[in-house]
Amino acid sequence: MAGLYAIIDLPHPHELPTDQRFAALCEGAGPQGLAMCQLRFKSATSAQRREALVGLGSACLTAGVPLLVNDDVELALAGLPGVVGVHLGQGDAGVDDVAGVRERADRAGLGRFRIGVSTHDVRQLRAAIAQRPDYIAYGPVLGTASKANPDPVVGFDGLADACRITSTPVVAIGGLDPKAAHRAVAVGATMVAVIGGLVASTAAATAAAARAYVEAIDQAAQLLTAEQVNAQIPVMSVATLTEIASWSDDLAVLAGLRLPTRFRPRVYGSSAYYRPSDVCDLLAAIGKREDESWAQWTTRGDHGDASVVLLRRTNRPT
Repeated sequence: MAGLYAIIDLPHPHELPTDQRFAALCEGAGPQGLAMCQLRFKSATSAQRREALVGLGSACLTAGVPLLVNDDVELALAGLPGVVGVHLGQGDAGVDDVAGVRERADRAGLGRFRIGVSTHDVRQLRAAIAQRPDYIAYGPVLGTASKANPDPVVGFDGLADACRITSTPVVAIGGLDPKAAHRAVAVGATMVAVIGGLVASTAAATAAAARAYVEAIDQAAQLLTAEQVNAQIPVMSVATLTEIASWSDDLAVLAGLRLPTRFRPRVYGSSAYYRPSDVCDLLAAIGKREDESWAQWTTRGDHGDASVVLLRRTNRPT
């Protein structure tokens, strides 16, 4: 469950038929495919929403793309082909009883029923974690025009903190173009949910938009060698980065270096490999601000104990 989470919002401003729109999204996503699809039809009656789901659900089933219903638990539990779950916003029925919704799905024989929850701040995030959904959406990361009354933006720092707080997959949402989607994955998001960025007047333009997102997300998920990390964090040598990677399964070491438990670079043979989120965590641990150069960081000198430990390459505890 990683990649592009396409939200199909109806009605379409350019009146592009939903079947053409979905086919274009699948074409643009390519072999990697869409991680998830959600139907969002706020202005519809229950009957209209059901009709739209029947058509889209059939297409998703054929394409092998999981389809979720936005907000409507009863419709999600109706057993429509292709529908595998529900996404719940704050205030929606069932958002505070995920276990109850899952139990109803089990009784209905719906198999692997997926439940996602939207959150907009740390308090809501922690409440959602306790509910144990399949994923948690967090945002808006940036300003968005897709909602009439959007919540305050959380920014990339807020998104990174959310990803550190929970081991539940986090979906970044809100105002994300492909470049921002790349950054969202780099700080730890598992999926990137997109509404407006996938709206275009033609099927070809829709496919191109999906392609741009998938390429950005895929690139952001690529492992980095210690040499590549050293280019981003020149104050840490390749040898130091390789040594740090060898400690990453030691929770005591992570705590001492002020690194989160999600920090998981790996050593294969004599080479270390880092995820982009690991690099994000290293930069946070040594107190490097995005708006300063390395020379400014060095001059500032206010790096905290963690950076001292890292830069002195303290031996691993026995």
